[in-house]
Amino acid sequence: MGAASRRDSRRGRRSHNLMRMLTLLFAWMISGFANAVEYQAFAPVLNVEPIIETRYEPVTRRVCTEPDNSARKFNEVAATIGEDIRSQVRLWQQQTRCRNVTEQHASKHIAGYRVTYRYGGETETARMSYDPGKQMPVNVSLSPMH
Repeated sequence: MGAASRRDSRRGRRSHNLMRMLTLLFAWMISGFANAVEYQAFAPVLNVEPIIETRYEPVTRRVCTEPDNSARKFNEVAATIGEDIRSQVRLWQQQTRCRNVTEQHASKHIAGYRVTYRYGGETETARMSYDPGKQMPVNVSLSPMH
């Protein structure tokens, strides 16, 4: 490969890279970020309110109903006291009914915090996942007016 063709090849690559860079720069300027400055500052917190939500969770428990004593039927005549007691125990067990009952139990939890803060003379409110304390970080973006 001759010196002239290497020179043309390098010129072509430079031209391609320059066009690519200009295209990216142009896209960046159109998006409005060309002169924007961003930084983080801290704002005083004026008020924090927990956001309480109620969750309902199913709880299953076993409920048994036993017969009341007035429902018992005693045999007037029994051959033996033991036989009468055995028959009464069988009757008692037959009348006892159990079932599973599922109920919804409510529990309260903190889902987030409603935070009111002041920055740049403006009062704003934001929802946050944590209590920020006496001050909170804020992102500040400055750009020229067009």
